[in-house]
Amino acid sequence: MSPHTSTPVLIAGGGPAGIAVLLAASRIGELPRLLDEGLTLVEQGEHIGSGMLGRYVINSDSAAETFVDTITDNPVPELARLTHHPLVKMIRSHGRQALPLRIVAEFLDLVGEVLTGLIHAHPASRLLTGWQLRSLHQDMSGEWGCHLVSCDGQRTQHIHACKVVLAMGACQPEQRLYDEQVAGRPLLPRHAGRIMQSDTLLSPDGIDRLRAMTAGHEKPRIAIIGGASSALSVARVIMRDMADCLAPGHLTLLHKSRLKLFYRTAQEAVADGYREFSDTDICPVSQFVYRFGGLRYESRDLAMQLMGIANAPPEPLVHDVQMTGDNDAQVNNILDNADAIIACFGYRPRRVAMMDMRDHPISLAADTTDGCLTGAECAVMDEDGHPIAGLFGIGLASGFRPSGAMGGESSFRGQVNSLWLWQTAIGEKILHHLLPQDAPVLVPVTRLRAPVLEPARGHIHP
Repeated sequence: MSPHTSTPVLIAGGGPAGIAVLLAASRIGELPRLLDEGLTLVEQGEHIGSGMLGRYVINSDSAAETFVDTITDNPVPELARLTHHPLVKMIRSHGRQALPLRIVAEFLDLVGEVLTGLIHAHPASRLLTGWQLRSLHQDMSGEWGCHLVSCDGQRTQHIHACKVVLAMGACQPEQRLYDEQVAGRPLLPRHAGRIMQSDTLLSPDGIDRLRAMTAGHEKPRIAIIGGASSALSVARVIMRDMADCLAPGHLTLLHKSRLKLFYRTAQEAVADGYREFSDTDICPVSQFVYRFGGLRYESRDLAMQLMGIANAPPEPLVHDVQMTGDNDAQVNNILDNADAIIACFGYRPRRVAMMDMRDHPISLAADTTDGCLTGAECAVMDEDGHPIAGLFGIGLASGFRPSGAMGGESSFRGQVNSLWLWQTAIGEKILHHLLPQDAPVLVPVTRLRAPVLEPARGHIHP
């Protein structure tokens, strides 16, 4: 391959978010046109599909059937045929049940194999595995010079792209533990040696590392900071894999906001004795209570136990404390006496160095505390909140907030990490900007109303 080449579209990342753009195109019959126009997909791994998803030792917090929805009745024959694959049949048989993330990863790798064949069948498009995007440089026309480095660090190449989609996943930077305040204090350096982030705990060797951290303590005290799905998942994994050394009340969940529960209808919530919601917490499209902000499946079950909802039996191992600002002394006492602290602060988007057409570094809104990578149209935003021409983002921690036909409760102030939405409405938003507009991008309005199925958001940990 020539070290200097060009492409109309470059997608950086071939994990769940990166291939979601291709799947969104396939659903609306535009994948052949996208590949004929020319696309370069860059992935640091050996293949595209699941990315890092299979490393997590938990279940999804989404219905199994939503993961295979995108290939159902797909206009691309190669993808539609996957509905007959034994793995897909097994997934569909689970209906609204949750799935282990390793099975979701197997499915996405299967989809990745098909997409690989489709990319190779279109001469204008390329798949570059074993490469990483390292930097972007905007030229005077507003297009992008993309600097790539092979994963062994031995080779480089430069690609000129008219448009770039960042789908590089997310990370949990340690610096946040120095910057973010918990009960008036940063966690580091005060609690050095006793802190682990949720991404590490939920990895295959996470429990072994936690055991090593608490070695010498027969009945260790463990504090979990966070009230979203990741924090409840962490608690479940610790209870499951360290039950031999946990004492009642020694596992403490510290959270700022009250725990919110997902329900399919307000009537079901009230029947369970759950009334901590209003009309603004109900999705107008699906009528779900806390459609995006509510806990689901195993995380929801644990929260119901902590809250005493629907006569759920109490969980003696977990002590639940809401941080109100008035109980800082209590919270700091819990942290100071903990043998291990698990920080569940969510994720931040991975980014690359960017230079503008005057060779000045480009600062992003995502570089600020709680800043979002993308705006309403999925364009990457600069530090002033303005969209950057020809640069788009999708995936974990991209910061997308749904509106309009996508539904969701109006009270929701977080960001949606939904595989289903990436493969449908969010992917279609990006396609609108990627494809030449001499022919309109087809939007299947009836399919956009499909989120009566639970959005597949559980492959990550918001």
